[in-house]
Amino acid sequence: MFHEPIVPAPPLPEYSSVASATRICRRVVLCVARDFGLDAELLIAPTRGSPRAAFARQVSMYLAHVGFALSFEGIGRVFGRDRTTVSHACRVIEDCRDDLSLDCRLSALEMICGPAFEHGSETVQPVRRGLR
Repeated sequence: MFHEPIVPAPPLPEYSSVASATRICRRVVLCVARDFGLDAELLIAPTRGSPRAAFARQVSMYLAHVGFALSFEGIGRVFGRDRTTVSHACRVIEDCRDDLSLDCRLSALEMICGPAFEHGSETVQPVRRGLR
């Protein structure tokens, strides 16, 4: 019974620049809006909107945080929301991952939202999570 040694995960990259956070969030919003069949503007609108648009916005915030390690504050700036709203959105979506079909959909969106982002001379890639 041999076990593979436990190797610590590398630290998550932090995308601290406002331009980088904005670029990432916009890309995520476009992918999520397309998946939900919504206009991307609805996801960044200052009003709550329909329940479908609000849920898609929460998914976008969640993916930006989990997939790219953006801070709640940075995501909130892009979406015009408070960091506590982003935190709430992440908790809501994480709780929804118990639904297998939604979990699969979110996993697919994580992969689709951008295998590589160009940011100046560096390539910004999403953080890959293990399979659930």
